[in-house]
Amino acid sequence: MTHTVTKKASSVGNSKKSATAKSKPARMAPATPGEVLVKGVVMGFIISGLTRASKSITRTLVNNPLAVVSTGLLTGYLTYKYRKEIIVLGSRTAVESKNFLLRQKQHLGDLLSPVEENNNNDPT
Repeated sequence: MTHTVTKKASSVGNSKKSATAKSKPARMAPATPGEVLVKGVVMGFIISGLTRASKSITRTLVNNPLAVVSTGLLTGYLTYKYRKEIIVLGSRTAVESKNFLLRQKQHLGDLLSPVEENNNNDPT
């Protein structure tokens, strides 16, 4: 069951906006301290429930040898199936890490160059 919402063209002739122009979304009012507190409590309950559920699932998997073997087989199969993508992703990550370090080194050099020039100009 799907619902469709259609915009009707304004029948007012004085409107300067076109029918296809998007209106700005209305801003929500800032959350009150009570709403923030309730949201935090609810999120705490959700996280606590998920943590407890994941512990029980993990405990069941570890205690069942068939589950351990099947998890290993599934991991091996998926690793073999997507091995090329994994290698490309690892290579790309290594290149990006290298570029990041070079950029950080350059930025640090840019920050320290005025300090070094001031030290070289002062004969004290």
